[in-house]
Amino acid sequence: MRQRHERFRPNTMQRSFRPPKQPSGPTSVEPGSLLRRLHEEPQEAINHIAGDIGGRRATSLGEAQAAAYLDGRMRRAGLRVSVDAFRSATGVGWEGLLLALLATAGVALYYWLPLPSLALALWDLAIAVFALLRPGGPLLMRKRPSQNVIATRALTSAPRWRVIVLAPLDSPPSAGRLARALTVGPRALIGRALACGLIVLLAALAILAAPLEVRRALWYAQVAPAAYLVVLAALDLWLARAPATPGAVNHAGALAALLESANTLGALTQTELWAVGLGATSTGAGLADLLRRYPFDREQTLFVGLESIGGGRLSYVTREGLLRQRPADPQLLRLVAAADTADPLIDAEPRPYRSEPTLTRPLQRDRRALTIIGLETDGRPSRRGSPLDTPERVDAEQLDRAVRLVVGLVKQIDSTSYEL
Repeated sequence: MRQRHERFRPNTMQRSFRPPKQPSGPTSVEPGSLLRRLHEEPQEAINHIAGDIGGRRATSLGEAQAAAYLDGRMRRAGLRVSVDAFRSATGVGWEGLLLALLATAGVALYYWLPLPSLALALWDLAIAVFALLRPGGPLLMRKRPSQNVIATRALTSAPRWRVIVLAPLDSPPSAGRLARALTVGPRALIGRALACGLIVLLAALAILAAPLEVRRALWYAQVAPAAYLVVLAALDLWLARAPATPGAVNHAGALAALLESANTLGALTQTELWAVGLGATSTGAGLADLLRRYPFDREQTLFVGLESIGGGRLSYVTREGLLRQRPADPQLLRLVAAADTADPLIDAEPRPYRSEPTLTRPLQRDRRALTIIGLETDGRPSRRGSPLDTPERVDAEQLDRAVRLVVGLVKQIDSTSYEL
Protein backbone atom coordinates (compact mmCIF):
# COMPACT_ATOMS: atom_id res chain seq x y z
CA MET A 1 0.00 0.00 0.00
CA ARG A 2 1.34 3.38 -0.93
CA GLN A 3 1.44 5.44 2.24
CA ARG A 4 0.58 9.10 2.26
CA HIS A 5 2.34 11.41 4.65
CA GLU A 6 0.02 14.34 5.15
CA ARG A 7 0.72 14.89 8.82
CA PHE A 8 -1.29 16.83 11.31
CA ARG A 9 -0.62 16.89 15.01
CA PRO A 10 -3.04 19.02 17.03
CA ASN A 11 -1.98 19.34 20.67
CA THR A 12 -4.86 21.32 22.14
CA MET A 13 -8.50 21.95 21.47
CA GLN A 14 -7.71 25.53 20.51
CA ARG A 15 -5.65 24.48 17.53
CA SER A 16 -7.66 23.16 14.58
CA PHE A 17 -7.02 22.15 11.02
CA ARG A 18 -7.63 24.21 7.92
CA PRO A 19 -11.20 23.65 6.75
CA PRO A 20 -11.29 20.85 4.20
CA LYS A 21 -13.33 20.74 1.07
CA GLN A 22 -16.86 19.93 2.13
CA PRO A 23 -18.57 16.91 0.60
CA SER A 24 -21.14 17.43 -2.08
CA GLY A 25 -23.40 14.72 -0.63
CA PRO A 26 -26.30 15.22 1.77
CA THR A 27 -25.64 16.43 5.28
CA SER A 28 -28.88 15.46 6.97
CA VAL A 29 -30.42 12.13 7.72
CA GLU A 30 -33.40 11.86 5.38
CA PRO A 31 -34.98 8.43 5.66
CA GLY A 32 -35.27 7.77 1.93
CA SER A 33 -31.86 9.03 0.85
CA LEU A 34 -30.04 7.43 3.78
CA LEU A 35 -31.67 4.05 3.21
CA ARG A 36 -30.78 4.15 -0.49
CA ARG A 37 -27.14 4.94 0.31
CA LEU A 38 -27.08 2.24 3.00
CA HIS A 39 -28.02 -0.33 0.39
CA GLU A 40 -25.43 1.00 -2.05
CA GLU A 41 -22.23 2.55 -0.69
CA PRO A 42 -22.05 0.80 2.72
CA GLN A 43 -22.92 -2.57 1.20
CA GLU A 44 -20.32 -1.92 -1.48
CA ALA A 45 -17.77 -1.23 1.26
CA ILE A 46 -18.65 -4.46 3.08
CA ASN A 47 -18.51 -6.48 -0.13
CA HIS A 48 -15.09 -5.07 -0.99
CA ILE A 49 -13.53 -5.33 2.48
CA ALA A 50 -14.96 -8.67 3.59
CA GLY A 51 -15.55 -10.20 0.15
CA ASP A 52 -12.79 -9.01 -2.21
CA ILE A 53 -10.08 -8.48 0.43
CA GLY A 54 -11.29 -11.14 2.85
CA GLY A 55 -9.38 -12.07 6.01
CA ARG A 56 -7.40 -9.21 7.55
CA ARG A 57 -5.05 -10.33 10.29
CA ALA A 58 -3.21 -7.60 12.15
CA THR A 59 -0.15 -6.42 10.15
CA SER A 60 -1.24 -8.46 7.09
CA LEU A 61 -1.58 -7.40 3.46
CA GLY A 62 -5.36 -7.65 3.83
CA GLU A 63 -5.32 -5.11 6.66
CA ALA A 64 -3.18 -2.78 4.55
CA GLN A 65 -5.59 -3.13 1.61
CA ALA A 66 -8.54 -2.27 3.87
CA ALA A 67 -6.61 0.80 5.06
CA ALA A 68 -5.99 1.89 1.45
CA TYR A 69 -9.68 1.47 0.62
CA LEU A 70 -10.75 3.49 3.68
CA ASP A 71 -8.21 6.20 2.76
CA GLY A 72 -9.66 6.59 -0.72
CA ARG A 73 -13.28 6.59 0.42
CA MET A 74 -12.63 9.21 3.11
CA ARG A 75 -10.90 11.48 0.62
CA ARG A 76 -13.86 11.15 -1.73
CA ALA A 77 -16.09 12.28 1.14
CA GLY A 78 -14.05 15.49 1.45
CA LEU A 79 -12.19 14.69 4.67
CA ARG A 80 -8.50 15.28 5.29
CA VAL A 81 -6.71 11.97 5.63
CA SER A 82 -3.44 10.84 7.15
CA VAL A 83 -1.99 7.33 7.32
CA ASP A 84 0.14 6.80 10.43
CA ALA A 85 2.46 3.78 10.27
CA PHE A 86 3.65 1.86 13.33
CA ARG A 87 4.89 -1.62 14.18
CA SER A 88 2.87 -4.24 16.00
CA ALA A 89 3.12 -7.83 17.11
CA THR A 90 1.67 -10.21 14.55
CA GLY A 91 -0.66 -11.98 16.97
CA VAL A 92 -0.40 -13.98 20.17
CA GLY A 93 2.98 -13.96 21.91
CA TRP A 94 5.38 -16.82 22.51
CA GLU A 95 5.66 -16.17 26.25
CA GLY A 96 2.80 -18.64 26.80
CA LEU A 97 4.90 -21.42 25.30
CA LEU A 98 7.90 -20.37 27.39
CA LEU A 99 5.83 -20.42 30.60
CA ALA A 100 4.43 -23.86 29.75
CA LEU A 101 7.88 -25.32 29.05
CA LEU A 102 9.36 -23.91 32.27
CA ALA A 103 6.41 -25.11 34.34
CA THR A 104 6.51 -28.61 32.82
CA ALA A 105 10.27 -28.93 33.37
CA GLY A 106 9.99 -27.69 36.96
CA VAL A 107 7.16 -30.08 37.87
CA ALA A 108 8.91 -33.02 36.20
CA LEU A 109 12.14 -32.43 38.14
CA TYR A 110 10.57 -31.47 41.47
CA TYR A 111 10.65 -34.88 43.18
CA TRP A 112 14.41 -35.20 42.71
CA LEU A 113 15.49 -31.52 42.75
CA PRO A 114 12.91 -29.62 44.83
CA LEU A 115 14.89 -26.43 45.49
CA PRO A 116 16.05 -25.85 41.87
CA SER A 117 12.52 -26.68 40.74
CA LEU A 118 11.08 -24.10 43.17
CA ALA A 119 13.55 -21.52 41.82
CA LEU A 120 12.39 -22.35 38.29
CA ALA A 121 8.75 -21.91 39.37
CA LEU A 122 9.55 -18.52 40.90
CA TRP A 123 11.22 -17.45 37.66
CA ASP A 124 8.14 -18.63 35.76
CA LEU A 125 5.89 -16.60 38.07
CA ALA A 126 8.02 -13.47 37.59
CA ILE A 127 7.70 -13.73 33.81
CA ALA A 128 3.92 -14.24 34.04
CA VAL A 129 3.43 -11.25 36.35
CA PHE A 130 5.64 -9.04 34.16
CA ALA A 131 3.62 -10.03 31.08
CA LEU A 132 0.39 -9.24 32.97
CA LEU A 133 1.46 -5.80 34.18
CA ARG A 134 3.37 -4.72 31.08
CA PRO A 135 1.33 -2.68 28.56
CA GLY A 136 1.86 -2.90 24.82
CA GLY A 137 1.01 -6.44 23.74
CA PRO A 138 2.91 -9.75 23.80
CA LEU A 139 6.45 -9.99 25.17
CA LEU A 140 8.00 -12.40 22.67
CA MET A 141 6.71 -11.72 19.18
CA ARG A 142 8.09 -10.56 15.87
CA LYS A 143 6.75 -7.13 14.90
CA ARG A 144 5.58 -6.04 11.47
CA PRO A 145 4.24 -2.79 9.97
CA SER A 146 0.64 -1.75 10.51
CA GLN A 147 -1.19 1.57 10.16
CA ASN A 148 -4.01 3.79 11.36
CA VAL A 149 -6.13 5.73 8.86
CA ILE A 150 -7.18 9.07 10.35
CA ALA A 151 -9.73 11.28 8.59
CA THR A 152 -10.86 14.64 9.97
CA ARG A 153 -13.58 17.16 9.25
CA ALA A 154 -12.35 20.37 10.81
CA LEU A 155 -14.15 23.60 11.69
CA THR A 156 -13.40 27.15 10.61
CA SER A 157 -13.24 28.18 14.29
CA ALA A 158 -11.80 26.62 17.41
CA PRO A 159 -13.86 23.49 18.25
CA ARG A 160 -15.63 23.04 21.55
CA TRP A 161 -15.64 19.24 21.30
CA ARG A 162 -13.64 16.62 19.45
CA VAL A 163 -15.45 13.35 18.67
CA ILE A 164 -13.26 10.41 17.61
CA VAL A 165 -15.16 7.52 16.05
CA LEU A 166 -13.12 4.29 15.98
CA ALA A 167 -13.51 1.13 13.90
CA PRO A 168 -11.12 -1.85 13.39
CA LEU A 169 -9.29 -2.47 10.13
CA ASP A 170 -8.36 -6.07 10.99
CA SER A 171 -10.61 -9.11 11.47
CA PRO A 172 -10.37 -11.79 14.18
CA PRO A 173 -8.97 -15.29 13.60
CA SER A 174 -11.35 -18.18 13.11
CA ALA A 175 -11.85 -19.67 16.57
CA GLY A 176 -14.57 -21.10 18.77
CA ARG A 177 -15.96 -19.36 21.82
CA LEU A 178 -14.06 -21.49 24.33
CA ALA A 179 -10.72 -20.88 22.61
CA ARG A 180 -11.37 -17.14 22.49
CA ALA A 181 -12.54 -17.05 26.10
CA LEU A 182 -9.31 -18.74 27.25
CA THR A 183 -6.82 -16.84 25.09
CA VAL A 184 -8.14 -13.38 24.17
CA GLY A 185 -7.75 -10.35 26.40
CA PRO A 186 -6.51 -10.18 30.00
CA ARG A 187 -8.09 -13.49 31.04
CA ALA A 188 -5.22 -15.51 29.58
CA LEU A 189 -2.60 -13.33 31.27
CA ILE A 190 -4.41 -13.51 34.61
CA GLY A 191 -4.90 -17.26 34.27
CA ARG A 192 -1.21 -17.83 33.54
CA ALA A 193 -0.12 -15.71 36.51
CA LEU A 194 -2.50 -17.59 38.84
CA ALA A 195 -1.34 -20.98 37.54
CA CYS A 196 2.33 -20.07 38.04
CA GLY A 197 1.56 -18.73 41.51
CA LEU A 198 -0.25 -21.97 42.43
CA ILE A 199 2.76 -24.04 41.32
CA VAL A 200 5.05 -21.92 43.53
CA LEU A 201 2.70 -22.30 46.50
CA LEU A 202 2.40 -26.08 46.12
CA ALA A 203 6.16 -26.46 45.65
CA ALA A 204 6.92 -24.41 48.77
CA LEU A 205 4.39 -26.36 50.87
CA ALA A 206 5.86 -29.66 49.67
CA ILE A 207 9.34 -28.63 50.80
CA LEU A 208 7.98 -27.77 54.25
CA ALA A 209 5.89 -30.95 54.56
CA ALA A 210 7.61 -33.78 56.43
CA PRO A 211 5.58 -36.92 55.54
CA LEU A 212 6.54 -38.43 52.22
CA GLU A 213 2.90 -39.07 51.27
CA VAL A 214 2.03 -35.38 51.69
CA ARG A 215 5.04 -34.31 49.65
CA ARG A 216 4.08 -36.73 46.89
CA ALA A 217 0.44 -35.50 46.88
CA LEU A 218 1.56 -31.86 46.63
CA TRP A 219 3.88 -32.81 43.79
CA TYR A 220 1.03 -34.48 41.91
CA ALA A 221 -1.16 -31.43 42.52
CA GLN A 222 1.30 -29.27 40.55
CA VAL A 223 0.41 -31.19 37.41
CA ALA A 224 -3.01 -29.49 37.10
CA PRO A 225 -1.79 -25.86 36.80
CA ALA A 226 1.11 -27.00 34.60
CA ALA A 227 -1.35 -28.79 32.29
CA TYR A 228 -3.46 -25.63 32.15
CA LEU A 229 -0.40 -23.67 30.95
CA VAL A 230 0.28 -26.34 28.32
CA VAL A 231 -3.33 -26.11 27.06
CA LEU A 232 -3.09 -22.31 26.76
CA ALA A 233 0.21 -22.61 24.89
CA ALA A 234 -1.33 -25.13 22.47
CA LEU A 235 -4.29 -22.83 21.86
CA ASP A 236 -1.89 -19.93 21.19
CA LEU A 237 -0.02 -21.99 18.61
CA TRP A 238 -3.30 -23.01 17.00
CA LEU A 239 -4.60 -19.43 16.87
CA ALA A 240 -1.31 -18.25 15.37
CA ARG A 241 -1.95 -20.54 12.39
CA ALA A 242 -5.73 -20.17 12.20
CA PRO A 243 -6.94 -18.18 9.16
CA ALA A 244 -8.56 -14.82 9.71
CA THR A 245 -12.31 -14.71 9.25
CA PRO A 246 -13.80 -12.74 6.32
CA GLY A 247 -14.94 -10.29 8.97
CA ALA A 248 -18.12 -8.84 7.45
CA VAL A 249 -19.80 -8.06 10.76
CA ASN A 250 -16.40 -8.15 12.52
CA HIS A 251 -15.46 -5.60 11.41
CA ALA A 252 -16.29 -4.49 7.86
CA GLY A 253 -19.75 -3.47 9.07
CA ALA A 254 -18.16 -1.09 11.58
CA LEU A 255 -15.95 0.41 8.83
CA ALA A 256 -19.00 0.86 6.57
CA ALA A 257 -20.88 2.59 9.41
CA LEU A 258 -17.82 4.77 10.03
CA LEU A 259 -17.68 5.79 6.35
CA GLU A 260 -21.39 6.57 6.10
CA SER A 261 -21.44 8.49 9.38
CA ALA A 262 -18.45 10.62 8.36
CA ASN A 263 -20.03 11.27 4.97
CA THR A 264 -23.35 12.30 6.57
CA LEU A 265 -21.92 14.51 9.32
CA GLY A 266 -20.91 17.52 7.26
CA ALA A 267 -22.61 20.46 9.00
CA LEU A 268 -21.24 20.57 12.55
CA THR A 269 -20.88 23.92 14.30
CA GLN A 270 -18.76 23.29 17.40
CA THR A 271 -17.49 19.71 17.02
CA GLU A 272 -14.38 18.49 15.24
CA LEU A 273 -14.97 15.02 13.81
CA TRP A 274 -12.28 12.35 13.56
CA ALA A 275 -13.04 9.06 11.79
CA VAL A 276 -10.28 6.55 12.57
CA GLY A 277 -9.68 3.10 11.14
CA LEU A 278 -7.48 1.38 13.73
CA GLY A 279 -4.90 -1.19 12.71
CA ALA A 280 -3.76 -4.10 14.88
CA THR A 281 -6.72 -3.91 17.25
CA SER A 282 -6.11 -7.53 18.27
CA THR A 283 -2.95 -6.42 20.10
CA GLY A 284 -4.09 -2.88 20.98
CA ALA A 285 -1.11 -1.35 19.17
CA GLY A 286 -3.21 0.85 16.90
CA LEU A 287 -5.00 2.62 19.74
CA ALA A 288 -1.74 2.97 21.69
CA ASP A 289 -0.06 4.63 18.69
CA LEU A 290 -3.02 7.01 18.21
CA LEU A 291 -2.85 8.19 21.82
CA ARG A 292 0.93 8.51 21.68
CA ARG A 293 0.91 10.71 18.58
CA TYR A 294 -2.01 12.96 19.55
CA PRO A 295 -2.21 14.12 23.18
CA PHE A 296 -5.95 14.72 23.16
CA ASP A 297 -7.58 16.92 25.76
CA ARG A 298 -9.12 14.50 28.24
CA GLU A 299 -12.28 16.48 29.00
CA GLN A 300 -13.24 17.74 25.53
CA THR A 301 -12.33 14.64 23.52
CA LEU A 302 -15.02 11.96 23.30
CA PHE A 303 -14.35 8.47 21.89
CA VAL A 304 -17.01 6.30 20.24
CA GLY A 305 -16.04 2.73 19.34
CA LEU A 306 -17.90 0.74 16.65
CA GLU A 307 -17.77 -3.08 16.64
CA SER A 308 -19.79 -5.99 15.27
CA ILE A 309 -22.11 -3.72 13.32
CA GLY A 310 -24.58 -5.53 11.08
CA GLY A 311 -25.44 -8.50 13.27
CA GLY A 312 -27.14 -9.27 16.56
CA ARG A 313 -29.01 -6.63 18.55
CA LEU A 314 -27.77 -3.04 18.21
CA SER A 315 -26.60 -2.00 21.69
CA TYR A 316 -24.54 0.57 23.51
CA VAL A 317 -22.41 -0.59 26.42
CA THR A 318 -23.25 0.88 29.82
CA ARG A 319 -20.42 -0.85 31.71
CA GLU A 320 -17.75 -3.36 30.77
CA GLY A 321 -15.72 -6.03 32.53
CA LEU A 322 -16.00 -9.47 34.03
CA LEU A 323 -15.02 -8.95 37.67
CA ARG A 324 -14.22 -5.25 37.92
CA GLN A 325 -16.67 -3.44 35.67
CA ARG A 326 -15.87 0.01 34.34
CA PRO A 327 -18.81 2.27 33.39
CA ALA A 328 -19.02 4.18 30.13
CA ASP A 329 -18.90 7.97 30.31
CA PRO A 330 -22.20 9.02 31.98
CA GLN A 331 -22.75 12.07 29.78
CA LEU A 332 -22.16 10.06 26.61
CA LEU A 333 -24.66 7.51 27.89
CA ARG A 334 -27.20 10.27 28.44
CA LEU A 335 -26.66 11.73 24.97
CA VAL A 336 -26.76 8.38 23.17
CA ALA A 337 -30.01 7.55 24.97
CA ALA A 338 -31.40 10.92 23.84
CA ALA A 339 -30.37 10.20 20.25
CA ASP A 340 -32.02 6.78 20.45
CA THR A 341 -35.24 8.30 21.80
CA ALA A 342 -35.30 11.09 19.20
CA ASP A 343 -35.25 8.63 16.27
CA PRO A 344 -37.74 5.75 16.69
CA LEU A 345 -36.06 3.84 13.84
CA ILE A 346 -32.88 3.29 15.88
CA ASP A 347 -34.18 1.08 18.71
CA ALA A 348 -30.82 0.46 20.40
CA GLU A 349 -30.55 -1.27 23.76
CA PRO A 350 -28.36 -0.25 26.72
CA ARG A 351 -26.53 -3.35 27.97
CA PRO A 352 -23.66 -4.29 30.28
CA TYR A 353 -20.85 -6.20 28.60
CA ARG A 354 -18.79 -9.10 29.99
CA SER A 355 -17.22 -10.69 26.92
CA GLU A 356 -13.75 -10.07 25.44
CA PRO A 357 -12.55 -6.44 25.69
CA THR A 358 -13.97 -3.82 23.34
CA LEU A 359 -11.94 -1.22 21.43
CA THR A 360 -12.59 1.40 24.08
CA ARG A 361 -11.77 -0.77 27.10
CA PRO A 362 -8.25 0.73 27.54
CA LEU A 363 -9.77 4.23 27.35
CA GLN A 364 -12.18 3.75 30.23
CA ARG A 365 -9.52 4.29 32.88
CA ASP A 366 -9.00 7.98 32.24
CA ARG A 367 -10.79 8.88 28.97
CA ARG A 368 -14.38 9.56 27.99
CA ALA A 369 -15.58 6.68 25.85
CA LEU A 370 -18.60 4.70 24.70
CA THR A 371 -18.99 1.52 22.61
CA ILE A 372 -21.75 0.83 20.07
CA ILE A 373 -21.89 -2.87 19.25
CA GLY A 374 -24.07 -5.67 17.92
CA LEU A 375 -24.60 -8.34 20.61
CA GLU A 376 -26.19 -11.77 20.56
CA THR A 377 -28.70 -12.79 23.22
CA ASP A 378 -25.90 -14.27 25.35
CA GLY A 379 -24.08 -10.92 25.40
CA ARG A 380 -21.26 -11.90 23.02
CA PRO A 381 -20.28 -9.88 19.92
CA SER A 382 -22.21 -11.03 16.91
CA ARG A 383 -20.38 -13.58 14.69
CA ARG A 384 -17.00 -12.92 16.32
CA GLY A 385 -14.50 -15.52 15.13
CA SER A 386 -16.95 -17.27 12.79
CA PRO A 387 -15.72 -18.41 9.34
CA LEU A 388 -19.30 -17.79 8.15
CA ASP A 389 -19.03 -14.05 8.84
CA THR A 390 -19.54 -13.19 5.15
CA PRO A 391 -21.09 -10.11 3.47
CA GLU A 392 -24.46 -11.75 2.82
CA ARG A 393 -24.86 -12.24 6.58
CA VAL A 394 -24.86 -8.49 7.27
CA ASP A 395 -28.20 -7.02 8.29
CA ALA A 396 -28.60 -3.79 6.26
CA GLU A 397 -31.39 -2.59 8.55
CA GLN A 398 -29.15 -2.88 11.61
CA LEU A 399 -26.41 -1.06 9.74
CA ASP A 400 -28.93 1.71 8.96
CA ARG A 401 -29.84 1.99 12.64
CA ALA A 402 -26.19 2.07 13.70
CA VAL A 403 -25.44 4.96 11.34
CA ARG A 404 -28.48 6.82 12.62
CA LEU A 405 -27.32 6.29 16.19
CA VAL A 406 -23.79 7.56 15.51
CA VAL A 407 -25.07 10.57 13.57
CA GLY A 408 -27.67 11.32 16.22
CA LEU A 409 -25.12 11.05 19.04
CA VAL A 410 -22.63 13.39 17.34
CA LYS A 411 -25.39 15.91 16.63
CA GLN A 412 -26.50 15.72 20.26
CA ILE A 413 -22.92 16.52 21.29
CA ASP A 414 -22.67 19.32 18.72
CA SER A 415 -25.87 20.98 19.94
CA THR A 416 -24.81 20.85 23.61
CA SER A 417 -24.19 24.37 24.91
CA TYR A 418 -23.03 23.42 28.43
CA GLU A 419 -20.03 21.51 29.75
CA LEU A 420 -20.40 17.76 29.49
